[in-house]
Amino acid sequence: MCDYIGNRGYTIYKDGLSEDTINKIKNDLSVKPFVPKVMKQQPKPFPIYRESTSKFYLPKFYGVNTFCKDAKNVLVKYESCEPNLTFEGELREYQKTIVDKYVDNAKSTGGGLLEIDTGMGKTVMALNILTKLNVKTIIIVHKEFLMNQWIERIREFIPDAKVGKIQGKKLDIGSNQIVIAMLQTLCSKDYPPEMFQCFGLTIIDEVHHMGAEVFSQAFGKVVTKYTLGLSATMNRKDGLSNVFKMFLGDVVHTEKRDISAMDVLVKVIDYSNEDEGYNKVRYDMRGNVQYSTMITKLCSFEPRSEFIINMIITLLKYDTNEQIMVLAHNKNLLNFIYDTIDERQIASVGYYVGGMKECDLKVSETKKIVIATYSMASEGLDIKTLTTLILATPKTDVVQSVGRILRQKHRQPLVVDIVDSHDLFKRQFLKRRKFYTQQNYTITKATHVDALNDNFQLLLDRKTTKKKKQEILYKEDSVFSGNCLV
Repeated sequence: MCDYIGNRGYTIYKDGLSEDTINKIKNDLSVKPFVPKVMKQQPKPFPIYRESTSKFYLPKFYGVNTFCKDAKNVLVKYESCEPNLTFEGELREYQKTIVDKYVDNAKSTGGGLLEIDTGMGKTVMALNILTKLNVKTIIIVHKEFLMNQWIERIREFIPDAKVGKIQGKKLDIGSNQIVIAMLQTLCSKDYPPEMFQCFGLTIIDEVHHMGAEVFSQAFGKVVTKYTLGLSATMNRKDGLSNVFKMFLGDVVHTEKRDISAMDVLVKVIDYSNEDEGYNKVRYDMRGNVQYSTMITKLCSFEPRSEFIINMIITLLKYDTNEQIMVLAHNKNLLNFIYDTIDERQIASVGYYVGGMKECDLKVSETKKIVIATYSMASEGLDIKTLTTLILATPKTDVVQSVGRILRQKHRQPLVVDIVDSHDLFKRQFLKRRKFYTQQNYTITKATHVDALNDNFQLLLDRKTTKKKKQEILYKEDSVFSGNCLV
């Protein structure tokens, strides 16, 4: 009996498998997220394979690469008639290269991943790809506003396409050529294996989420001839990037923005206060810093919140054309900023947070100040007019957040990075500074008092030589020294 690729994945019969091979399958495909050993609760492994009494069902690319590259693909016979959709638009030259590279790879291997910086047209390229492969397509997203963005782009670039949805109780596949499915719906419901056999291509947006235990369950439910995963970054801090690669394939192409053309200015603000409550660091019973508690404390510290308001006023005073996005973890802080701006009539202001209707998000996109959570900014937020980003609470990885002000070329995109005086927040900033330096951004700094007078000191100029940048990058305490380094 031969292995084959079917609607449950790479299928291998148990008969004839040695005990060593069975153990290898179970060991290779039992994964767990990495967390520091100091954490009290260590995660348990979870399987990314399934089995019956006679068969193992494995991630497609794991099976092909481990057992048989020539396994029969029985998915082909289930494909629907060709949609023959027409892409109405013109790709840029670099996009054409990426599309052709992916299509050639998909036809030879079955699919893969595209790692493309924010604002470089992942969605448009994916739509062009599905017209070239000419098969019925299911697009999987994890947020409703992403679903709505896909529908908008389909109407713009493939206006003749019939589009269905899988969301909650809605299951609209039928004769639709493109179906957009909510990831949470797929994971929470049981479907017969033949439900999705009409599809020839699966596109997963923000695919880096698919390494998580719950979300990875969708892989066993939707198996198609072709697979395409999209993200600006394929890396997961928990080490589970390999999970979605085993199902979808390796990275076919990585496209990063030309950093030499991006004249980004970063204003680093050292915030301090003599208040005892603000300065106190909270620890748990094991002596570990209670990070969430510390973030909550920052968000509820009124002098700091007032400083952010005054900083917004300062930015608008020096450039009335700014459109500012304020990001934070805690909605209490975002509510304070929104209410204060609105009550004092500082500028027009709108929310961009989870749970909002699409029409309300569209209204917020027109406001001078956009108040958003990091989670919304990290995926799919598409406001091309944004010029300025305020990091109102500390975060280690801001790659995608910064990308939101780079979707369209502006005179000089601005990042305002508030660094609190606690050691743990200073250490977080060192990682953000490494990113800024690698991206060739100009970095300036000031105390929170000087910042309100726009009195910033040059820390790193984008024209600085590579050797000088490395010296600055590894001089860890330099940002807090108060000395000019250039």
